Amino acid sequence: MPSTPPLGVLGMDESTERAYRMVLRNPGCTLPQLCDRIGAPSEVVQADIDLLVNRRLVRAAGDAFVAEPPELALGRLLQQEARRLGELSEALAAAEGIVGTYVAEHRSGRRPGRWPVSVDPVPAAEFGDLLVALVTHSTGEMLALRPDQWFLPMGERMDAAVTEAISGGRLSRAIYPSRITEVSPESVHARVRAGEAVKLLPTVPTRMLVFGEEAAILPQRWGDTGGVRLLIRERSIVALCIAYYEQLWSRAVGASALRGTSGDEPHQALLEMLAGGAKDEQIARSLHMSLRTVRRRIAALLAELGADTRFQAGMEAVRRGWL
Repeated sequence: MPSTPPLGVLGMDESTERAYRMVLRNPGCTLPQLCDRIGAPSEVVQADIDLLVNRRLVRAAGDAFVAEPPELALGRLLQQEARRLGELSEALAAAEGIVGTYVAEHRSGRRPGRWPVSVDPVPAAEFGDLLVALVTHSTGEMLALRPDQWFLPMGERMDAAVTEAISGGRLSRAIYPSRITEVSPESVHARVRAGEAVKLLPTVPTRMLVFGEEAAILPQRWGDTGGVRLLIRERSIVALCIAYYEQLWSRAVGASALRGTSGDEPHQALLEMLAGGAKDEQIARSLHMSLRTVRRRIAALLAELGADTRFQAGMEAVRRGWL
């Protein structure tokens, strides 16, 4: 048994932890109800609840109190403490190990009709910690739209977390704009080598991250490349993000366009990019060919397939099993 409370590293004593557990198990309790169940004076319970609200583990819903999902709220705090207090790594590991217990208690306390739609703004200063917490504590496949990820200051940190998750058996997919093959090919090659499935589109409309069926992150304004992000945990909205991602994935170019131009790969990559709606100039940049060469190969491909249009070529390629 540890000599201090499991969440003592986050500034919570036994009294505060007891209040937190009570809110986890009884979402929607008012202060008088919590006092009655805990058996403590209102001033003591109020002080504990104020601390939990300040640490963003609990939020007020009118006169009642509801716990934030502990796998995200606790994960965020743990990442902050881990970076700031490296010498307390053992205590942080003990706290991280108990997150699963709080998740189970939180789920057991949820009742139909009591769970609000959750869309939380995330300040830029906390975004890196949130991403690592989500990679660490969520489950299911990770999906990413990465229009300019190689420019982000937390890019290397996120790459390391995702690579570690993939090595542990987690599935991950990412869509990049085709210009990455010119401006930062190594950043995407590293992800491919790590085992991530990668595709390209001529343009990627916005940043987006999806973590299983649990959470999605979008910019506050569609297409923004900085500022506040929105953490979305409402399952129906997350499902909509997944459906949108799958549409983009079906139109994107496979990773063969990244691996070089030997053998049959240019042929396959050309078909994939045509099917994705890429323009001749974008194809030329992605495949490192001249515009004249691309147009000559497209003409030869149409002739080989007996097609008069690119659409007909795509249909015939599918019929032949080329796509």
